[in-house]
Amino acid sequence: MVWDLPTRVFHWAFAICIIGAFISGERVALDAHEYFALTALGLLLFRVIWGFVGFHTARFSAFIPGLQRLLAYLKTIATRTAHVPIDGHNPLGGLAVLVILAVMTVMSVTGLWTGDDVMYDAPLTAAGIAPHLAAPMAAWHERLHFLVPLVVVVHLVALLAHRLWLGEKLVARMVTGGKATDRPTRRQTICGFLLMAICVAGSLSLALLTPSYG
Repeated sequence: MVWDLPTRVFHWAFAICIIGAFISGERVALDAHEYFALTALGLLLFRVIWGFVGFHTARFSAFIPGLQRLLAYLKTIATRTAHVPIDGHNPLGGLAVLVILAVMTVMSVTGLWTGDDVMYDAPLTAAGIAPHLAAPMAAWHERLHFLVPLVVVVHLVALLAHRLWLGEKLVARMVTGGKATDRPTRRQTICGFLLMAICVAGSLSLALLTPSYG
């Protein structure tokens, strides 16, 4: 099993939330933006925890590449001799995961303090938690939002390049999980989904702090 089921569900749910949050934010659909963003935050929390306690291919220790390993993999890409790992992400893919998680974590955390007291106040701003952070966090949230489509485009280009240049069907594996002799147990899968549900529910509960201006 290249990727376990909770990891695959996280991947597709996270993609939907990021796209939904970006589009709703651009259209100033603030309620929808909040729910997409809070769901994404819960999924992020799940993925970080799962990166330490999940199935071994989902753990950070399994795919964070060292510099030497990363450079060696880049050479195999140039010569079209790179092989598909049976135990999760390749070195470049592992690095991409870390970048995506880092960018989205920054966007999620800064978004918790955005607000203008008129149209919308984010949960932590509305709750009066560190109110002095509202202005700088909102500024950084707006300043860095261009990174979201950039990360998405780079991710899609990388998938296309792997498909056309190396013949790797990465999208199909993120649907089916791939083939390997080592598979997660039923208990591991259930625990993964329970953890995901708890994280998402906890994050969405922050919406209760948001006042209604309608």
